[in-house]
Amino acid sequence: MRPRILLVVLGGIALAVMVAASAHAAARPLRPADAALLNRPATAEERVAEAVAKRLTRLSPAVRCGDLGVSAPGGGLVTGITLLPPHGPADYFLLLPQMCTYLSLFRQSPESYDPDACQDSACLQRASNVALALATVSHESYHVLGYRLEKQVECYGMQSIWFVATSLGATVAEGQRIAAYYWRTTYAERRVQTPTYWSAECRDGGTYDLRPATHGWPS
Repeated sequence: MRPRILLVVLGGIALAVMVAASAHAAARPLRPADAALLNRPATAEERVAEAVAKRLTRLSPAVRCGDLGVSAPGGGLVTGITLLPPHGPADYFLLLPQMCTYLSLFRQSPESYDPDACQDSACLQRASNVALALATVSHESYHVLGYRLEKQVECYGMQSIWFVATSLGATVAEGQRIAAYYWRTTYAERRVQTPTYWSAECRDGGTYDLRPATHGWPS
């Protein structure tokens, strides 16, 4: 893979206990480290993420976990990144290693991360981290499909959290509860913290409603 300048869409979403906001779109050259990540065999955790992305996009994007090579303003943390060449979306994206770990943990025991079953703040924090990981892989998958407007991609990704969750073994009800929790917490905070990722049209019946005929928002 020859180095060239790519447009990078940062699908990063803020970790609840670590950062206050996430990065916006930026551009950077393709790094040698990116090629190295793609050329090595996928780890078990990466294969989990790839399987989810394949089901969601109906394509076969490669997913790698590693250093994203970007930083967010104000001490924020980017959790995923999709490289978009000038003439269309790339066929891979990168995830922060923590996101891959959360996806793998969720796959082992989906019921353990149901926010409605939590009895303490530690449990809710684990549920928040997993919801963030589910939202990140979903968000990046929509970038792979060619969507570039962050507020649209974030809304579509949130509405697909339940699908990602069920792809990893959760029941539909569990997936819907996780999506609803993300909507009430992380997405609600975006209006102030990261307005580029928020839209008043991301609602039941709004412009970005993927299923306007149903009303089980956001699933």
